[in-house]
Amino acid sequence: MQTKLNIVIAAEFELAEKIADLLEQSELSVEKITVAEIYPFGEEQGLRFNNRAVEQQNIEELDWSDKQYLFFAGEAKHAGYLAQAADSGCVVIDLNGVCAALQDVPLIVPGFNDEQLSELRNRNIVALADPQISQLLLAAGELLLQGNINRVLVTSMLPASYVNAEQVKKLAGQTARLLNGIPLDEGEVRLAFDAAPFKLYSSERLLQQFQKILPNSDIQLVIHQVQSAVFYGLAQQVTALSDYQTDVGQWQAAWQQNEWLVWHEEHIVTPVTNGEQYQEQDQLHISDVQALENGIQFWSVCDEQRFSLAFLGVKLVETAYLQGY
Repeated sequence: MQTKLNIVIAAEFELAEKIADLLEQSELSVEKITVAEIYPFGEEQGLRFNNRAVEQQNIEELDWSDKQYLFFAGEAKHAGYLAQAADSGCVVIDLNGVCAALQDVPLIVPGFNDEQLSELRNRNIVALADPQISQLLLAAGELLLQGNINRVLVTSMLPASYVNAEQVKKLAGQTARLLNGIPLDEGEVRLAFDAAPFKLYSSERLLQQFQKILPNSDIQLVIHQVQSAVFYGLAQQVTALSDYQTDVGQWQAAWQQNEWLVWHEEHIVTPVTNGEQYQEQDQLHISDVQALENGIQFWSVCDEQRFSLAFLGVKLVETAYLQGY
């Protein structure tokens, strides 16, 4: 990779920091990173890239003409900036799927459906699949393509970080208060030491993404979203069912062949142990595999911020660059 790239990151500080770190480790030849402020950083929050401070600019004042890629982790209200960058020739990596429902915007799970990246030329925008969908398809997608599985049931245990950094702060604050015997304010939505149905985004959005990535699939997919009292790390309990006997060994062999996946035969990896023991490994962990009658059940965990958004986002840029975009 010879061309020196000028890359912009528009994201909350915690995610932006992870993207910058992974760009530094990537195969991309990056000359400069710029932070486009859609979420202002704190006074003591500053990115570094190759031991240098990263410049922060108001996104409205950015000159997109000399920028090659934008990592965009904004909301629908920021879509105008995304469009402006794309119209100026900058390739936009839509990390939050703001444009995922648009017919002419490719929706990608890196390493699974990279061939659909050719549609990037339509708008200069490519959407990264939601972390719940990318986690499911990286763990099960290759086996689903074989056509034997016809029903998939998923329960996603969603951490506070899946929402945003503010949700993490709320959970931390509530945890501290309750541990010190201080009750929550009347009417305050409880996050700490509790679980509840996740209502911020509907499961229908996820089903639409699954169908867009696998348009010819007849698989019946059901996703249950649960808000958990975990700070970081997305966990999924997956049950895949067939009308015929399922070869669990075939699944295990597929996991072992994918360098982004780790199959743990002896112990169960949780969101907490993932953060404690595997923080430096950008991988998806699979454990607690059980053979069912005509099916399989397994548990998967990853850091959805670092792996599903930052790592897969950087891999998406690497693939786009190699394909000439």
